[in-house]
Amino acid sequence: LALGPDGNLFSGSGDGAVRVWCGIDGSHIRTMQFDTDGVYSLTVGLNGSLFVGDFAGTVQVWRAMGSGSRHIVARNGSASAVTLCLSVTGTLYTGWDQEDYEDEDEGPAMGGVYIL
Repeated sequence: LALGPDGNLFSGSGDGAVRVWCGIDGSHIRTMQFDTDGVYSLTVGLNGSLFVGDFAGTVQVWRAMGSGSRHIVARNGSASAVTLCLSVTGTLYTGWDQEDYEDEDEGPAMGGVYIL
């Protein structure tokens, strides 16, 4: 779940869809279908760019909330992109969760910081 700069809410799902909801009355505004292995995490930039992390460990940025061009920001093929946080200065913080822990209490195995 992410809050956009216009007050709308964004939710991701396992089928690769991101749904946009009105932050005032909760009504559904639109659904954007992404070519991804299920949306695991998302965040929205101040300029409306949508960052989508998927189960396959890829983080993509979509310009203009899914209607424009996209590019890969980060990729970790052995872990899911479970957390995304975008600072107001444009730094993207990520966290990945590997499924093959020897000790399940270790938490996320790795993360990254990307200056956009």
